[in-house]
Amino acid sequence: MIAVYRTYQQKGIALIQVLLITAVLSILALYLSSTAKDQVKMAQWADDKALALIAVQSAEAELLFSLLTESKIQNQDNNLTNNITARWNFFASPFKVNDQVTIKIQDQSALIHAHFPDPNLIKSLLAFQGLPNNEVSRIYDNLLDWQDLDNIPRNNGDELLSTPTAIRNGAVPDLHDFSFVPKITADLQQSLLKNTTLYSKGFFNAMDAPEELLAAITSVEQAKQIVQLREAGQLSNVQFSQLSGIVENEKVLFYPSNILAIEFEGKVGMSVVRKQITVELTPYANQYQTPINIFSNRG
Repeated sequence: MIAVYRTYQQKGIALIQVLLITAVLSILALYLSSTAKDQVKMAQWADDKALALIAVQSAEAELLFSLLTESKIQNQDNNLTNNITARWNFFASPFKVNDQVTIKIQDQSALIHAHFPDPNLIKSLLAFQGLPNNEVSRIYDNLLDWQDLDNIPRNNGDELLSTPTAIRNGAVPDLHDFSFVPKITADLQQSLLKNTTLYSKGFFNAMDAPEELLAAITSVEQAKQIVQLREAGQLSNVQFSQLSGIVENEKVLFYPSNILAIEFEGKVGMSVVRKQITVELTPYANQYQTPINIFSNRG
């Protein structure tokens, strides 16, 4: 009887051992399966990342070639062989080149030159933030005193700027530099980042200005009408002048310059590649001047 009991006991232990081994092997198999899936997923992400990068580089080459060889107008003829010219704009509204790449282009002449700001434009932008006239004049003079080479303060400026930070007395190398100027709040800094530039061609392209700057130099309602028309590709020079009251002259030109800030976003699957460049294009380059001059390259 005891022998029979021991036999059953041994069989029971063996069964438990088999079950434990089976459980361990099952867990190991599940782990290996999960790891394999993760590795396949990571490999897919890497592959998608490479494809997105290739798509962005291809779109960049195609865009730069088109900018050097085509007229910079927003052409609504979708039957054109070059679909970039049928879709592009120069007021930073995103447009798709294909299913993978989206581009934004901002003409730098449609922004305020940070080094030599036009007083009417920069003061209008400051006033649009709700600042009183005396504060507008103070900030404007401080922005100039921060960058000029002398130590003579303007009427409302301050060469010391009442701050322990040494005044630059030179052109700002980056727009974030203005955050050191007193009275520049975080909101005002963001407005300057959006509406000013380190690069300019010497004229102002009001038609491609950001909506905030348009509202500052015209009105909120006029800016909305202008933006709606240009988003639809229906804004002409005459319509813009009628709506804004701004006319072309030696300082205002309703045509994009050759200095452009361009943002690319390539997306394949879950992978995203972003690139930002600021370039000056010279369609009629010669031995002394390259066709593409890159001011900044990120991404």
